[in-house]
Amino acid sequence: MSTQSVHAVIVNPNAGRKHGRRIAEEAVSKLKSRGIETEVFTSSRPGETLSLAQALDQRRYVGIVVVGGDGSMFEVLNGLYAGGQGLSIPVGQIPTGTGNSFIRDLGIFGVDDAVRAISADSRCPVDLGHCTLEGRTCQFINIMGAGFVANVARRAGKYKLFGAKSYLFGTLEELVHLNPVPIQLHVDGETIEHNAIFVEFCNSRLTGGNMLMAPMAKIDDGLFDIVVLTKTTRRRALKLLPTIFTGEHLNEPEIKVYRGGSIKLESAHPMALNIDGEIFGHTPIEIRIAARALQVYGFAGEASSQSTAR
Repeated sequence: MSTQSVHAVIVNPNAGRKHGRRIAEEAVSKLKSRGIETEVFTSSRPGETLSLAQALDQRRYVGIVVVGGDGSMFEVLNGLYAGGQGLSIPVGQIPTGTGNSFIRDLGIFGVDDAVRAISADSRCPVDLGHCTLEGRTCQFINIMGAGFVANVARRAGKYKLFGAKSYLFGTLEELVHLNPVPIQLHVDGETIEHNAIFVEFCNSRLTGGNMLMAPMAKIDDGLFDIVVLTKTTRRRALKLLPTIFTGEHLNEPEIKVYRGGSIKLESAHPMALNIDGEIFGHTPIEIRIAARALQVYGFAGEASSQSTAR
């Protein structure tokens, strides 16, 4: 069998409350039943999905499939881009993580959806974010958050047993420590100042599973939707929390929304960063977007109607 007709499958066995290996076996079996051959690479320690991806010779495969959540996809993409090799073949995701936010915008909610997209060779062009901070660079496709939202993601790690609800529990805990930080946002040459509790740079619409942070965001328009929560009280923030699940928070005066493709964020005090579900450094940061730089297996036309309905 020639590997040139094979998909590489990179598995995070600890994803999905440690069901990643079982879900990978299910996916591989279903792909095989549809005539899709695979070669499986399973990580044995945290962070190894990145090195597995980095070691892949992309010329040997027709596509790459990630079994894991947003964090696993983040690691694989950065492994593939390490050394400047980029990504020359399509990538897909079997969603098994805590949030699985990004892939929902492509109509993928589970194994069967992913298998259907891969076997049909249904690809969608997706924007890719590039971030520079602390002398290093990384790539991301879903969302980058600074401040409160990054702190929530860190706290949510304690509640992973509860799946997507872990982000809700992390949010409630972080509300006790609500502190705005003076920031400067430079968006495509325009400077914006706020006292901000969080800043979210959104390529896709969802975060934390089903929080509709940026309901108008599009994954292929070459722009980030930038959502800023400005200074407010704990009581008011608690009232705003449920509206994030419906997108109605954008109607509130504390929320400011901007759009842009080249951005720099500076803050009076370092703000922790959450990039595609991973805690990753502090401000200041510079980010830019590469329009439609990736091909991802999915069904863009099905995403909008299904994402918020599930």
